[in-house]
Amino acid sequence: MKLNIPYSDRAILLIFSLILLQLSATKAYAIAYCAIREPVSIIQEFFPTYTSFQTVEGVVDESVRHEIVKVLPESHFQEFGIHSLYVVYQGEAHIGFVQARTEKGLFGLDEIIWILGVDMTLTEFKYQKNRSGAISQSMMHRLTTMLAGADLMEVTNVLKTEPDLNHRDRAIVGSAVKALFIASALWPGVQDS
Repeated sequence: MKLNIPYSDRAILLIFSLILLQLSATKAYAIAYCAIREPVSIIQEFFPTYTSFQTVEGVVDESVRHEIVKVLPESHFQEFGIHSLYVVYQGEAHIGFVQARTEKGLFGLDEIIWILGVDMTLTEFKYQKNRSGAISQSMMHRLTTMLAGADLMEVTNVLKTEPDLNHRDRAIVGSAVKALFIASALWPGVQDS
C-alpha cells in the first residue's frame, strides 16, 4: 500500500537543504574578522591631529594561535583570523595604532577597539559594540588607568597578579593581551617603518 503524502519529498529536500546551509554558514563565520566599522571617526576621536592612516591586514596562522593559547588557555582556536591594524600618521611620523578585537560577551559578540601608542603599548580602549550590558564610566576609567602605558608583558601580569578582577574585567584584560600579542606577532616592525 502506497502512502499518499504529496509533499514528503519536497519537505525532506527542504530540511536537508536548510541543514546544509546552516553547516556551511557556521564554517564560513567561524574565523573572526576584526575590523573597525568607521575607522576615520575613531581615529579622529583619539588622534585629533592626525593627517593620514594606513590599514595593514594580517592573518593569524596556526603557530601564532598556539602561542596565544599558551598565554590565554581559555581562548577559542578559531577566534583568530584576519586582523586589521590601522597605522596613524601626523605628516611622516607615526603617532599611534588602532586595532579592534571581537570577544565573546554575555549575550553575543562584543567588539573592543584598542588604541596603541607608537611603542605598541596600550593607551585607551572603547567598545564598538557591547552586548554584555552597560559598563559604568568608573569601571572604564579604572581599567583604562590600570592598562594605560602597559606592554604585552605588563598586561599579561595583570591577569596573573590582580585578584579582584571580575569576569568582565578578565575578558577586557584578556582582549588587551590578544590585541598586543597579535600586533607584535603580525606586525613586528611596523613601528619602525
